[in-house]
Amino acid sequence: MAAVAKLYRDYAWEAVVEEPDFSDLGLFEQPASVLARYFDKHLVDLILRDQRCREKTPTICRLDFQPIWNSQDPGATELKVLPTSDPTTISVEFTYPSDNSHIKLTYHLSRTKSGWKIADIRGAGWSLRSILESTP
Repeated sequence: MAAVAKLYRDYAWEAVVEEPDFSDLGLFEQPASVLARYFDKHLVDLILRDQRCREKTPTICRLDFQPIWNSQDPGATELKVLPTSDPTTISVEFTYPSDNSHIKLTYHLSRTKSGWKIADIRGAGWSLRSILESTP
């Protein structure tokens, strides 16, 4: 659970700061060394592949939204990071402020030599891993 909580502590600014400093890189624009703090090696490799694709073309490659906010326009209130009965699964719930919709995400973790890492994020009808593994 600590890995997911740290991710939200470190990147809450993406959703809650009214006028973010756009000179800061968002989570999915970070280099491998930063991504490896949160994600397992396979997911880091997939995110980096998507970054390289975006550098080559002006179009969207695989990822067209911010998965940790389930939105292209991040926003959240009442965010909760909750354990489940399975230590490899963490639930994140929040309210999307523009329409007060309730968002629930499921984080799947894997144990690595350097601790628990995020192996996938799932929302209603999508999986980050599946999106990034697809062909653009």
